Order: sequence, then structure tokens, then C-alpha cells
Amino acid sequence: MTQAYFSSEPYFLIHWQDLEAAWRMLAAPDKQDEIVETLRAVQSLSLSNGSEKIVFNIIAATAWLTDDGQVVSDNN
Repeated sequence: MTQAYFSSEPYFLIHWQDLEAAWRMLAAPDKQDEIVETLRAVQSLSLSNGSEKIVFNIIAATAWLTDDGQVVSDNN
């Protein structure tokens, strides 16, 4: 990340390029090609919905990008 974390700050800062880099590290292999489009969608939602809801969009997009479709079953 490009800036140090300060716990006294009341907000969360991240550069779009840092978010893209994080998604590239975390995304499932079959969703690597979806990262740029997902980033554009989140940026668009940020403009239309306001920045106070952006964190929910980022979390949802991260969950989707990292989902590899495998179901883990409990064999107990």
C-alpha cells in the first residue's frame, strides 16, 4: 500500500491501483480476466451511490473474485 495506517483516522483510504493489485493477488485463476471490469463497476458505483457505501461494494467484489466455486463439505 502507498500510505501508512493511522488508527486515529476515521476513514479508510486506498488507491484504486492498490485495490487492483490486491485483487490480482487474491482472485481465483478463472476470474483474473474480470478484475478490470469489476474495478470499473466499483468505481462507477462509488460515484453514483456515494463513498459511504463503497466499502460494502469492495467487500462484495472481493468475495466474488476470490470464490473459486469449490464447495467444502464436512465429512463428520
